[in-house]
Amino acid sequence: MFDCFVKLFFWVLVVGVLEGKPLKVYILAGQSNMQGSAHKKTFAAIGDDPKTASLLKEVLGGDGEPIEARNAWVACRTNRGGKEATLLGKVKVGYGFDDERIGPEYGFGLFMDRLTQEPVLIIKTAWGGKSLAVDFRPPGAGPYQPSEREKESGKIFSKDETGHYYREMITFVKDTLKDEASIQKVVPGYEKEVGYELSGFVWFQGWNDMCNRHHIAQYTENMIHFITDVRREFESPKLPFIVGVLGVYGTDPDSRRFDKGLPVTAFRKTQFEAVKQYDAKVKSEYRGNVIAVDSGPFYELGLSDIYWKRRMTGGWKRRVHKGEMTEEEYRKECDKYGFDDGEITAEEQSIWDRCSSNAEYHYLGSGKTFVRFGKALAEAMLKIENK
Repeated sequence: MFDCFVKLFFWVLVVGVLEGKPLKVYILAGQSNMQGSAHKKTFAAIGDDPKTASLLKEVLGGDGEPIEARNAWVACRTNRGGKEATLLGKVKVGYGFDDERIGPEYGFGLFMDRLTQEPVLIIKTAWGGKSLAVDFRPPGAGPYQPSEREKESGKIFSKDETGHYYREMITFVKDTLKDEASIQKVVPGYEKEVGYELSGFVWFQGWNDMCNRHHIAQYTENMIHFITDVRREFESPKLPFIVGVLGVYGTDPDSRRFDKGLPVTAFRKTQFEAVKQYDAKVKSEYRGNVIAVDSGPFYELGLSDIYWKRRMTGGWKRRVHKGEMTEEEYRKECDKYGFDDGEITAEEQSIWDRCSSNAEYHYLGSGKTFVRFGKALAEAMLKIENK
C-alpha cells in the first residue's frame, strides 16, 4: 500500500512539473571526454578549494552522496566494454565511463534543472576514440581524402566508416524524439499536447583530430559543415550551438613542461576559428548563436604536475633498475623537471588519490573539472537562449 502511494505521489509530482511547459531538449555529443571519466569519489575535492567550496553543496546531498536532478533526464547512447549501451533516466552519476562516473552532462543537467522552470531532456551520444575528420564526418564535408601516409599504408576508410558516428548520433536523437511513447521512455509524464522544443547542441571532442596533423588542417572547415548539417538535419537554422574547446593542459599548453610534442595550441585555434568563420559565412539573422566555450580554465594544472611526476619518475626508475639509466642520469632528469629527489611526497599522494581518477587526456578524471565545465556550458547555453 505504501509503495503504491509513493508511486502515485511521484507521478503527480512529475505531471505537475511538466504541465503546460514544453520539454527543453539539449543534444550533447562528442568522444571520450563527452562520455566522461570523473569518478564520484573525486567530488569531495571540490570543497578543498575556497574558490569552489560552495559548489560542493550543490552537487552533494546531506548524506554526502551526489544528488539526482529533480526535473532533468538523460537518454544516452555510448559504448561500454566494447559494446553499445543505451542509458535512460534522471540526471545523476552514471552516464560516464561506468556507473560511478560523469561527463559534462552531470553539471550541465543539474544547473539547467536549477536555472530553468521547464523540464529538461539531455540526449547524449558519445563514443571514445572518434574523430570529426572520419567518424563524425558531416555530409557537407564530402568524402574523406586520405593523407599521403594513409595512402602509402593502405589505410583507406570505407564509405560506411566515414561519418558512421554522425549518422548514429542523428538516428539516436530522432528515435528518442520520434513520438510521445519514445519520449515517455525517458521522461515519465511527458504529453504530446505540451510538446518539446529543441533548445541547443553542445559539441565536446577533439583529441583524436589533434593527434593527426592531416585532421587538424581540415578541422575548421569540418566543424563549420558539422554545425550547418546538424541545424539542417533538425530544421533549426538558429539552434544554439556550443563548441567545447579542448582544454587539456589548460589555456596555454605551450607553457607546460610536459608533452611538448602535441600540437594542442594549434588545434585549439582551429576550434575557435570555426566559430569565428561560421558567423562570418552565414546570414546575419543566424549569427551570434554559435559560441566557443573553453574547457582550459577548468583543467587542474597542479594535479597534472603530479600526474607527470608519477609517470616520468616511475619510467626512469624502471630504466635504472634495468641498467638502462644511471643514478646520476636519473638525478639530472629530476633536476631538469624540478622533481627534487623524484619521490612522491605524502601530500602529493593524498592529492592524487583524492582528486584524480584517470589520465591527463581525460582531464585526469577530475570531478572538479567536469562539474565546473558542465555548469559553464549550461550558463553559456542559457545566455545564448536569452539574448
